[in-house]
Amino acid sequence: MTTAYAPEDESASVTLDSGKGQVVAFCWPCGLRVGDEVENRFSTLEGSASAAYFHDWPAEEIEALSSEWIERTGPYSYKGRGRVVDEAEGLIEVNGFLIELSNVLGDGYVDFEIKRLDVQA
Repeated sequence: MTTAYAPEDESASVTLDSGKGQVVAFCWPCGLRVGDEVENRFSTLEGSASAAYFHDWPAEEIEALSSEWIERTGPYSYKGRGRVVDEAEGLIEVNGFLIELSNVLGDGYVDFEIKRLDVQA
């Protein structure tokens, strides 16, 4: 589902492309090669999420806060807003990436911060 862009040697830094966006994730040990496809489900180290809005807010405010975005804040850290796809499993989707967070509550959109985004090779 996502395509890896990794150097030829073993590396901890992998750029992934979902077709809707790119992220750089931590991978160790990493045997991925340029063009490899990886499972579209990423784990996090020290990730947190909070509701982007409450359902009793005015519709125009909810609509304004119902958009996906992700911004890189460090080598493997990110902040952004994603759509909850499975509360029980803690999964959100942002720009085509499925990211697992431990504290996703409710439905709709959540704001998140991730200290380290991880991909399994």
